[in-house]
Order: sequence, then structure tokens, then C-alpha cells
Amino acid sequence: MLRNRDRAPTAFVLAAACLAIFPAIGGCHREAPATAPLPVPRVTVTEVVSQETIDADEYTGQTEASETVEVRARVFGYLKSVEFSDGDMVSEGQTLFTIEPDEYAAIHNQSLSRIDLNTANFELAKSKLARNDKLLPSGAVSREEYDETVAAVAAAEATIAAAKADADRTAIDLRYTQINAPISGRIDRALVTRGNLLTGGQASGTLLTKIVNEQPMHVYFDVDERSLLRYRRQRLREPGSAPGSLRDSEIACYVQLADETEFKHAGKLDFASIQVQKSTGTARVRGVFENADHVLVSGLFVRVRIPVSEPYQALMIPEQALSTDQNLKFVYVVGNDDVATRRTVDLGDQRGEMRIITSGLQAGERVIVRGMQRVKPGQQVEPEPMQTLAKPPILSGEER
Repeated sequence: MLRNRDRAPTAFVLAAACLAIFPAIGGCHREAPATAPLPVPRVTVTEVVSQETIDADEYTGQTEASETVEVRARVFGYLKSVEFSDGDMVSEGQTLFTIEPDEYAAIHNQSLSRIDLNTANFELAKSKLARNDKLLPSGAVSREEYDETVAAVAAAEATIAAAKADADRTAIDLRYTQINAPISGRIDRALVTRGNLLTGGQASGTLLTKIVNEQPMHVYFDVDERSLLRYRRQRLREPGSAPGSLRDSEIACYVQLADETEFKHAGKLDFASIQVQKSTGTARVRGVFENADHVLVSGLFVRVRIPVSEPYQALMIPEQALSTDQNLKFVYVVGNDDVATRRTVDLGDQRGEMRIITSGLQAGERVIVRGMQRVKPGQQVEPEPMQTLAKPPILSGEER
């Protein structure tokens, strides 16, 4: 075990060794290399375009055939034949079904025979009356007998009228054994096949099929009261005159089907309900469409657009070029020196995949549409032009 006087030289030696090591460590220090410059990000850009457009209101509507008829049996009997194919286009007056006519033909012939029988009785009564006219002055017949012959002539004449009326009725029943199309249009499937017994009647007759007239096609939708007032006042025939019906205003409207991207079916507003619903503040409006190609089918849900402005030029950019910072919308604009600058913009309505810009941009400026996540304001970029987008539809508007 070391004594205290032996520890002092040992501590001195260790301290000297440490002092000798520290300068050596300090001499190994080197400065850190400079940071390498960040790579220039590649981005896709497109130009701000100026395009003619129109503001429009947009609604959800449903198509409805202009005419719909339920074809029912008017007389009892067995169905003899079906004269059409399911889903055909039929013309007014075309034969659709035939009910076995034999019994009704026999009944009608019987009623015609009654007319002949009563006509013969009428002729006999007239001849007796003519003979009694000659015998009455001589007293060969009594006044009572003469009055009886006069009454017999009147009765015979009445029976002829009744027989003719009955023949008319039986003729109608016979005619109803052949069921014809009451309107032109597209026919549904046959709901009853031949050989089945049909029930006749004005209201309880067997339902056989339906026919809808698709030309023109109607589209019904609900509009708010402010829009209804604007439509009614639109295109007044004379300044200061009272608003007329929507049919007189000839306001255009357009329809888009569920599988379409454009509003290519053109029509006109035709009718508005006579009062606004108190509970909803809306009114039912109807548009009428020629539907010459039969694309519109009854019962479809469609989008309806109604132009509410004159054509004007608007600046547009793709919707994907927009970014959001809290409640602000901004884009990255790439200048001639390929430097990206952040710019706040004000937005208008949407036009398909495009968005109207009301302020903040100029036509011809380049905006970034892809790659803006890698860009910082004031940073150099490597722009690549975007492929030209399909021209957006001219009509658009806020959804109602």
C-alpha cells in the first residue's frame, strides 16, 4: 500500500500525460465540408387561358314522359293474340291485342236481327194505320181500335230505335275485342300472355301494358323563389310589362345524364307551378326536350343547367393547380427566369376540370399543376409544359 508521499509523484505524472494527449486530439480537428446545393425540382406547368363562358344555375331533375297511358281490357274474354314485341315503338291506332271476338260477333248479329224484326213490325203497324184511316170516317172501325193502331206504330218505331242503340253497344263491345294503341310511343312488355282470361270494365279492366310518349320528354325540378322570379322576368316581351309564362320567355335549359360529362341535350323551360311551396320556398319547374334520338328515358335523374348571363371571357386554370393555406387559395407562378413565386388568387365557378380565376393572374402566365409540394417560394424550378386539356364546357354554375 502506497504512502501519501508516494501518491504525489504519480498524480503529477498522470496530469503531464493528459496535457500531452489533449494537444494531439486538438490537432486532428477539421472544418465540415460546405452543404451541397439542393437539386432543381422538375414541375409541370400550364398557361392561364382566357375562354368564353356563361354563368348558369344548376339543379337536379327527373325525366318524365309527356304522355303515359295504361292499356286495359274493356271487355271480358280470353286473350287470343299479342300483336307487338316488347319495347317496340308503336303508332297510334296500331293493333296491340286481340280478344276472342266470336261471342261478341254473335251478340252483335243478334242485335242487328232485332232491328230487322222491329222494322217489319213497324211496317205492319203502318199499313194497319193506313187502312184504319180509310175505315174510320165510315164507322167500320171504332175510335178505340184506331187509337190502338196509332199507338202500335209509335211503339214499333220506338223498338227500332232501342234495337239500333243496342246494336251500337254490341258493336262497341265487338270493336273492343281488338285493342289498339291510343297514342304513339314506346310500349312496355306484355303483362298478360295469350290464352288468359281478361276482366273488362271501365276501371277494373285487366292491365295489359303501358305506352309512354318520349317525344317530347319533360324534365321536372325544383327552384328557389328568387330564381323563379328571375326566370319569369327574363326576356320580357315589352319593357314594363308583367311577367308572362315561362313558355313565352323561351329560356334555354340543358340536361346532362349520369354517364355524361357535358350538357348536350338542349331544351326550353315550359312551365312553372302556380304557387311556391310554403314549407320549402321552392316551385316545381318543367323543361321540355325534343328527344329526337330517344336518349332520354322516363324516370332518369339528370343534371339541369339554365344560363343566367351573357357570354363573357374568363381566366381559367386546372383545379389541381390550386393550393390552400387556411382560408386562402394560392398558386405557384413560374416566371421567365423559371423561378416559382407564390401568388394568392380569388376563385370563380368551376368549369369541368377548370376553375375560373377572378383576380390574381394574367392570361399567358405559367402556373404549376404538378410538383408544387417540392417547391418553395423564390426557388428555381425546371418546368415542363402540360399536355393541352380538353376544352371545358361553356355552361356551368353553382349547384342548387
